[in-house]
Amino acid sequence: MKKIVIIAILVVCILIGVGITYSMYISEANTNTSIALASFVFDADRKENINIPISNINPGDDLEYAFSVSNNSQNKRSDVTIKYNIIIKTMHFIPLDIELYDGEDNLVLTCDETSQRNSLNEIECQTDDITMSYIENIKDDYYLKVTFPEEYNTIEYSSLVDYINLEINSRQKIDEEDIWEKRL
Repeated sequence: MKKIVIIAILVVCILIGVGITYSMYISEANTNTSIALASFVFDADRKENINIPISNINPGDDLEYAFSVSNNSQNKRSDVTIKYNIIIKTMHFIPLDIELYDGEDNLVLTCDETSQRNSLNEIECQTDDITMSYIENIKDDYYLKVTFPEEYNTIEYSSLVDYINLEINSRQKIDEEDIWEKRL
């Protein structure tokens, strides 16, 4: 009886193996089809998070940092519509005024102590989504204005260290859905 069960199991395994092997080599595909892929081109001034150096800022100082975001790089333009947003992160130990402006000097975002903190206890502020069409070359200019107010010129602020980090999150827009493609 034991031999019959073993022989039956071996026969089933062999039949399954032959069926899988046979089906793998019988498949055919038409390779005459031309495939065109849409390219995703998204360019920021730097390819990583942008860290704003503020270690040398003193009370009464203003710092401006300009950057741009575009849907093209050199001779290539994105073939898809892109949505992106800008995230500012800071610990905010130093009482800095942090404002993001567009290229036309319109205030886009203010990041201060009233903003939400993330899981790392950083203040995290983000813009609304901005859409870039694939139809034409687009370049969005921005500048970050950081002000250290003069009234904080006291000893308790002299040894504090802080940082500002910019992230640009981009994704392809597909109808009403967003697909995260790239995180800069």
